[in-house]
Amino acid sequence: MRAKISRRSILKTSVYAVPLVLAAELTGCAQRSGGDVLKLGAQEAAARIADGEMSAESYASACLKAHAAHKNLNATVTINDERVLETARGIDKLRSSGGKLGPLAGLTVAVKDQIDVAGYPTSAGNGALKPFYTPAQSAIVVEAMQSQGAVVLCKTLCPDMVGAGGLSPASATTDNRWFGSAHNPYDLLRTPGGSSGGNGALLAARVVPAAIGEDTGGSIRLPASFCGVAGLRPSTFTVENLTSQNPRKRYADHGIVPPPGLLETFGPMARTAADVAFLDAAITGEAAAPVPELKTVRIGIPRADYYEIDAMDPGVARVIQDAFAKLKAAGAELVEFDLLMIQGLNENGRLSAGPPRQSLSDWLEDNTPGLNLDAIMAKRIVPAGLIPAPPALTAEERVQIFEASFRIYEDLFKRQGLAAIAFPTVPFTAPFINLNGDTPNQTIRVGDKRVDEIQGLITNVFPGPRFGAPGLSLPGGMLGGLPVGLSLEGMPGDDVKLLALGVAVEKVLGPVPEPKFPTSLA
Repeated sequence: MRAKISRRSILKTSVYAVPLVLAAELTGCAQRSGGDVLKLGAQEAAARIADGEMSAESYASACLKAHAAHKNLNATVTINDERVLETARGIDKLRSSGGKLGPLAGLTVAVKDQIDVAGYPTSAGNGALKPFYTPAQSAIVVEAMQSQGAVVLCKTLCPDMVGAGGLSPASATTDNRWFGSAHNPYDLLRTPGGSSGGNGALLAARVVPAAIGEDTGGSIRLPASFCGVAGLRPSTFTVENLTSQNPRKRYADHGIVPPPGLLETFGPMARTAADVAFLDAAITGEAAAPVPELKTVRIGIPRADYYEIDAMDPGVARVIQDAFAKLKAAGAELVEFDLLMIQGLNENGRLSAGPPRQSLSDWLEDNTPGLNLDAIMAKRIVPAGLIPAPPALTAEERVQIFEASFRIYEDLFKRQGLAAIAFPTVPFTAPFINLNGDTPNQTIRVGDKRVDEIQGLITNVFPGPRFGAPGLSLPGGMLGGLPVGLSLEGMPGDDVKLLALGVAVEKVLGPVPEPKFPTSLA
């Protein structure tokens, strides 16, 4: 169980205090490879290793040292330095012998600890599970990246994903009663978002250039928003799967713990949409689409009434509206639509598509001898309660609700000729960490109002998964030193087109500043 902490103790052990010896070591590595290697994006790092401008081992070593410098982000559950370096040395040997390198060779990747990596324990954020489960095989998506030379640097913190019966508020904040809370590099007192919060923190801190997360209802896009990075929730074709009874997802989901339901999916995270597109192409084998000229694109944006919701921070509204103004000036045609109506769709069935309790019980029986569901639930350290799921729907009711709402979503795109819809990923910036642990119905202050935190966090990111749509969050700007995320959402199956649009958008908006603690260490 985690120890009590205070805001004062966090600041006393701040990541701002980086040892001078470590600074010298990383500066030397940067000088040898030309520039600060920790600032390299995924494509650039992989290209330098492929060209022999830097070794995979020196790059991995720099990332490991950066990780050690920023331990109080509390973003990592498991790391094995020697295994990382050994894998990197193997890549260098292959290159020196004239062997063919994969497109991800030497690229360090963080993996959410809900996702299997062979030889590493998978805790799914649960301390009772961790000692019992070390998979022999990596998740299919991780395997695809490793086969192309990616180096798994670490398994990252997520909230306790094991259990059933409702939504934990910690799912959106990476508050964890076993391992503690992850911290946001832009402000250590604030959450990095959840549930792939460890990934977001390490990406923003320039510890890794790439990560693999999991998203059911915002778990990639929330950390992307709060940490000033980019993340894709790929298409899951939810409605098609419900109606055809022939499940498919763009990313094969074998290797998610607990066993996934209709909405769960892996997804890539990086510091830019361009790097997310690079990772997506490597994982799927589907070539990236040409980046469109914005003057050829129609994008849906929220009507004015959306900005009047209680959870809307007026400062975030200004940042997003300024981003829209820049896109319009660059030639994009912006078309207003009713985002509040889209959010209202599927209200009755919004939490009804998760994995059933029985599938978790069966999985534990097959994979963790000596630890069944009753035992793990008895050991589980949970918040004061869970937000209860709505009454279960019959299969027929679910199909009717999801199909009817999807037709409205689809009609919006067809009627308006939209390439995507755009909106704030979250209507406010990263909230402060609740040092006493997250609880249901907790509130935060937004402007001059107090709002339900979990509902405010998920209000914009929940609808898309119910349609099976791809969603991309990328940096939209800054407010008070904190990142603001801009989401683009498309039609199911249009992932590469959405990513290409994201690249065009980020070229106009530009990058957000790095966290202010030292990363170049020069």
